[in-house]
Amino acid sequence: MRFCGKCGASLPGPGGPFDFSKTQTLAYSSGGLSDGALFAGRYLVIDELGKGGMGCVYRVLDTKVDEEVALKFINPDIAADGKVIERFRSELRITRRITHRHVCRMYDLSEDGASLFITMEYIPGEDLAQMIGRLGKLPVEKGFIIARQVCEGLAEVHRLGVVHRDLKPKNIMIDREGNAKIMDFGLARTPHGVRLTEVGQVVGTPSFMSPEQLNGETLDQRTDIFALGVIMYSMLTGLLPFEAESTLTLALQHRTHRPPNPHSLNPRVPEDLGRTILKCLEIDKTVRYASAQDLLADLDKSGRRFETYGVHVPGRSKKKAANPPLRLSWAKVLTAASIVLALAASGLAVKTLFRKSRAAEAPAPIVQLGAPVKPDEKAKAVPVTFITEPSRAAILVDGTPMGVSNDTFSLSPGTHNVRINKPGYQEMTATLVVEPDGTDRLRQEYKLVPQSPARGTLDITSDPAEADVFLGGSREPAGKTPFVKGLPAGKVRVKVSKAGYKDQTEDIDVRAGQRSRLYSSLTPLDGTVEISSDPEGADVYIGNELIGTTPFKRPLAPAVYRLRIVLKGVAEREDILTVHPGETVGPLTYSLDRPRAAPLRYFLKITSNPPGASVTINGVLKKERTPFVWELDTHEVRLKIEKEEYKSQEEMIFIRPAPARNEKSFELKK
Repeated sequence: MRFCGKCGASLPGPGGPFDFSKTQTLAYSSGGLSDGALFAGRYLVIDELGKGGMGCVYRVLDTKVDEEVALKFINPDIAADGKVIERFRSELRITRRITHRHVCRMYDLSEDGASLFITMEYIPGEDLAQMIGRLGKLPVEKGFIIARQVCEGLAEVHRLGVVHRDLKPKNIMIDREGNAKIMDFGLARTPHGVRLTEVGQVVGTPSFMSPEQLNGETLDQRTDIFALGVIMYSMLTGLLPFEAESTLTLALQHRTHRPPNPHSLNPRVPEDLGRTILKCLEIDKTVRYASAQDLLADLDKSGRRFETYGVHVPGRSKKKAANPPLRLSWAKVLTAASIVLALAASGLAVKTLFRKSRAAEAPAPIVQLGAPVKPDEKAKAVPVTFITEPSRAAILVDGTPMGVSNDTFSLSPGTHNVRINKPGYQEMTATLVVEPDGTDRLRQEYKLVPQSPARGTLDITSDPAEADVFLGGSREPAGKTPFVKGLPAGKVRVKVSKAGYKDQTEDIDVRAGQRSRLYSSLTPLDGTVEISSDPEGADVYIGNELIGTTPFKRPLAPAVYRLRIVLKGVAEREDILTVHPGETVGPLTYSLDRPRAAPLRYFLKITSNPPGASVTINGVLKKERTPFVWELDTHEVRLKIEKEEYKSQEEMIFIRPAPARNEKSFELKK
């Protein structure tokens, strides 16, 4: 039996070809997983998300359900402890019950060989620690929204009897829509159930630990409320309420230091919100909020002042504002400002404010220049000319089509709703107030904003990875796999190319707002083998199969072969032939002018660090210990190295006949 040195898969018998394109990563190693690898026969690696104390985290495609998930490995040293594995399984049974929009979903704890890993919801975006590092202190309105969402998630978690115990900005993800999600419940436990850590064990991140956590006391939901208080403080002030170089100093600070109200460090923080945060940070947990639900109620009281910023506090009825807040781009603001100045210069009292038309929105607010118009006031019509860039845009006044831009229309004094439409451009709406004491003629100019083309995401992976990606017939590669890029919606021709492999071309339909995926399994090109002998006419064998005579030149599939060159009655030569995709091997020349050689002998020196390891060769345990030299009668050797307190290692190697020197060293790991 032979084994692939790339993935450990069994190979065909001697001489048979093996297709490297079908190899896959079967087990996680300390070196990690490469992009494009298929792990556990199910998870296609897209990229590495990061490394933590527990192990590496990857973004993967779960090929069984065609969904991206996060896959987190448990450190092998931790996973080797059966009690730890049982702890994770117990916690997963708890956390899988949590289904809340502000809590990251946990899916499963699985094993593959010696690898233990957790799968969970993948959340594209950034964690709160990255956001704070990028922005410093957050805008108060944004920080309030995040704090409230985290508090909602904690309320649900605590309702199910779970305490997070390691709540910190690094464990709060902010998705691309700005929503917060609590993640990493690998340290969670039930406050009244079986303890999954030793009594007095300190688990968590010191700066966000409660005093009782630093002291190794029994924890409940109030320790998470303390951590959320630290998070809110740092979000809104850019500072930590307690800072120290050691947990001992930090515990002392808790007893001697009272942090100032965040309002004194950032005046935009309302004083009552600052008092709410300080209550979360009370040293005596009996003085803190008893539950996340109680904290949520006080946050809502503080948050009412933020409703003017468009922040809705659940539980309160929203009154429809007479003048709802506008969300205008700078281009629209400048356009509106130029119109007002032009009209003011002409002497006519008119004001327009523009925005994208939405069916559900209230009419745009009106700002009048001059006295209001009374409905019964009689005055002559005012000629109005609408100028647009580009021209020929449709003009509708009070819902009635008037014509196209650059024409002049007569409008009576009063309030008019104006809509401007042109294919390929955003619709503009305006509220126009014409005063009776204005000038005889009005000219209005508008610059239309082109519509943004609908876009989707193209996600390409390949096996092997690092293949060039060409888009739309371009001769220049757009990047290498794994490849992710936003593109305008529509069909795009994709070519995936890598030296030594056949190009793969596909037409992909990129859909607006969706991720279109392409997985390209590239087919290796045959290699070419050239063999000659002296004298010519020798038979060429792959294993026991005769494939030609010298001089020999032909394509062979990429694989490792056992090569024999035989000149009957004269000599025989044996070699190991490795053929790579698209490459030429040779010319190889073998001298066969001597009498038939004596049987081949093979010698292998085996060493290990540390020495003294036992060795099993081709299934037979040898009494010698490393280092030692062993004589063999075959070039195929399967080795197994074992030593107490170290992990065993197995490997299939090929050695050359004497007088070649063959040596194999093993670095043993605990």
